[in-house]
Amino acid sequence: MSTGICYIFGAGERSGGGISLAPDDLVIAADGGFDYLEELGLRADYVLGDFDSVVSYDLPSDSIRYPKEKDDTDMMLAVKLGLEKNYTEFAIYGGLGGRLDHTIANIQALSYLARHGASGTLYSSDYAVRVVTDGTISFGKDLPENVPGNICSVFSLSDTSASVTIHGLKYETESVLLTNSFPLGISNEFTGKKAFVHVEKGTIAVLWYLPSL
Repeated sequence: MSTGICYIFGAGERSGGGISLAPDDLVIAADGGFDYLEELGLRADYVLGDFDSVVSYDLPSDSIRYPKEKDDTDMMLAVKLGLEKNYTEFAIYGGLGGRLDHTIANIQALSYLARHGASGTLYSSDYAVRVVTDGTISFGKDLPENVPGNICSVFSLSDTSASVTIHGLKYETESVLLTNSFPLGISNEFTGKKAFVHVEKGTIAVLWYLPSL
């Protein structure tokens, strides 16, 4: 398994710069995500998609082109490539905002990662989403988003998410049951303390807001 991070850039809402790459990281541009990388001045290791949303005419000669009529979205193709390259940590930009159906599809891509032994986070300009299956997401007390009053919400994506425990947020729980038909976990808040959300069995989405740049 790689110790680096797989960065994927899509054609959705852009969130600015501030991305620092390490030598072991992998960068994948999914279709119009190539334009996003061009804007940031970053280079992709792989460029793929059906290229129905890319604007640039300077696509690399080794770009991987897929037919428009296919089962996988361009983002899912990028996710699967990252998994094939043995990455277990994914950071996805340009996967939120814009078309709502694509946003939902990209959250489903996070579920795919979680159920294949990997972790992924979708970033927009002002919030982030992470999906966890039978596991834990932790927040250190020094994270910029971990300030008292900042919103952090928890949703069940599976029919039921059993034994959900939340510690360190304003509203704490101990082994409660969440379902995907009632938003019990919405509008929790950071407190500035070390926090975590754990689900014993099931798949949850955790959404938190990011501080203004």
